[in-house]
Amino acid sequence: MLNGNAPVSGATLERVQTAASELGYRRNALASGLRRRASRLIGVVVPDVANPFYTEVVRGIEDQLRGAGYLLVLCNSDGKIEKQTEYLRLLADQQLDGVILAPATPDLDKLEDAVASGLTVVLIDRRVASTVYDTVTVKNRDDARILTAGLLAASRRIAHIGGPHRTSTAQDRFAGFLDAHTSAGVDPDPRLIFETDYSEQGGYEAMKSLLELEQPPAGVFVGNNVMTLGVLRALSETEMAAAPKIVSFDPLPWWASSVHPVTTGSQPSYRLGRTAADLLLLRLADPSREYADVNIGNEE
Repeated sequence: MLNGNAPVSGATLERVQTAASELGYRRNALASGLRRRASRLIGVVVPDVANPFYTEVVRGIEDQLRGAGYLLVLCNSDGKIEKQTEYLRLLADQQLDGVILAPATPDLDKLEDAVASGLTVVLIDRRVASTVYDTVTVKNRDDARILTAGLLAASRRIAHIGGPHRTSTAQDRFAGFLDAHTSAGVDPDPRLIFETDYSEQGGYEAMKSLLELEQPPAGVFVGNNVMTLGVLRALSETEMAAAPKIVSFDPLPWWASSVHPVTTGSQPSYRLGRTAADLLLLRLADPSREYADVNIGNEE
């Protein structure tokens, strides 16, 4: 009756609405949504919500979806497939309308289970080995090539501290690092290449190993901002006549105040989030539409 669907007289409806107002009644949107099989809730699962990159992504998602009448349920997977799987199962059980996911790994098994349960999924930041998902990424390879080329212009001895190669972001950024070497006619030194886990501690340990070499690198391309924190910590503990130049794929707000200068690229993180939200809304409106693979850059 309060939804305006029941066949009652105007006088009766007015009395019911007055009583509801006096009692402080609030419409149960979730229950109403379940009757329509639409919860108006969207899940967002990211590896690290404390990372400013993902903070901006989530803000872009929220701004776009809120305008369309949706609310977010935010989950932090820590980049672990077990936590990601658990959250996807919980979100499916709650019958959310959809999920925007930064996948922990390219492994499709658990992701396919979530989709089979009825979840509509849009991927962000990282790809998986499938073309049946709407996906939004940034131009990792191009940006990594440009950043590395800047280091190679000053020295041929450049190191790379990257993320886990199971993720498409780490793969693409490492490929960009190699592209820059190929363009410059330089063979990268395998002793200067480290694969770690996108963590501060991983960056710290890799940088410590580089500094212990008889000939440390003149520059280091670091695959993300969190690892760069570890790199800076290692540098702060080491006395050097000339510290290597540091280039980070992602910025952090306090880079400008760092004792050791850091050159960074800047990702269109907010726009990535808005684009992912748009794709999810389009998918919910038309489940049969062709899947989109959107790769965005700062220049767009």
